[in-house]
Amino acid sequence: MIRKVAIAIAAACVAWVVGVTLFYRSGGINPAGVVPSLGCLTALWGSVRSDSRLMWFGTGVVLVSAVAFVFSVGPAVAPAALALVVGSFVLSRGSEVSP
Repeated sequence: MIRKVAIAIAAACVAWVVGVTLFYRSGGINPAGVVPSLGCLTALWGSVRSDSRLMWFGTGVVLVSAVAFVFSVGPAVAPAALALVVGSFVLSRGSEVSP
């Protein structure tokens, strides 16, 4: 159950970040959205594998890119970054509880 929640959060963040940063109003692929999108995909991969360290790494990439690109895609990436923090926390707490 906890794994499914983390996967759902990470999948929603991937859809949000890819849609908003890569394609929305860009007329093509926006290069500033590549790094946060890869971070979200890494977090999704970590949640599917139930690897909380990998999910935290992807979350860190998204958080750093939100701060680094604060004047371009940062405001659009920040909600997904916060959601990934919640998802990573849920996955890490769930992995401690279950064997």
